[in-house]
Amino acid sequence: MPSTDLLRSAQAYWDASAETYEQDFSGTLIGRSRRHAVWRELDRTFRPGQRILELNCGTGIDAVHFAERGVHVVACDISPRMIELSRERVNAAQVQDKVDLRILPTENIGSLFSERPFDGVFSNFSGLNCVENLSEVARNLAPLLKPGAPAVLCMMGRFVPWEIAWFLAHGDPQSALRRLRRGNAASFEADRVKVQCPSVEEVSDLLAPEFELKNWQGVGVVVPPSYMEHWARRFARVTKLLARMDLVLGRMPVLRAMGDCVLMNFQRAGEE
Repeated sequence: MPSTDLLRSAQAYWDASAETYEQDFSGTLIGRSRRHAVWRELDRTFRPGQRILELNCGTGIDAVHFAERGVHVVACDISPRMIELSRERVNAAQVQDKVDLRILPTENIGSLFSERPFDGVFSNFSGLNCVENLSEVARNLAPLLKPGAPAVLCMMGRFVPWEIAWFLAHGDPQSALRRLRRGNAASFEADRVKVQCPSVEEVSDLLAPEFELKNWQGVGVVVPPSYMEHWARRFARVTKLLARMDLVLGRMPVLRAMGDCVLMNFQRAGEE
């Protein structure tokens, strides 16, 4: 369990990030293409009438998407500001009856034990990369889910050629190789929150034996990272073509490991 100081630091970081999250990622052409790619997989996994758990819900974009499809969501985030913005989005969409918002760090997810069982869980984009002990999260999360329930986790990829090329071209080799560091993992914003970039195999090992990896794919294999949004808007047609290509290339061996994110489908151990 992380210290109170670490959780407060992370909370402050995400509170500040909430103010620019739309313009930095979710509202960008690149961000929308990434999210739609993830939704394609999530929509195959979760069905109307189910009750699922969302970790690191951010500003509530995914929660509203599911609610509009008839899925009930308990959406959690460490940031009070993120939850406040989520509530505004939920109210605007008039899906209050299907979304239950909680200010709750992923590290404390076990506190929902009395509300089990859930039909599944998901976490989109980099939230779980900021969790120091994924094994502990897996142990606390598994009892909340029905046996055989899906756990769809989208995390930052480890080897991203787009990112390496971009930072090398801008004379920043340290940033270019930051995700490839071993040991204490990659660390961005080191004074506020630690970001770790384990490989798919490492994530699978960390979540075992509570969860079993069924399949995975890359997201953002040929679509550039979000900090290239100016390029994406300048060449919008090319970006849209790359997004379509990404849906195919992201499932191919070798290439899928080059995504800016990896989308992993786990299953909670035990028979359904």
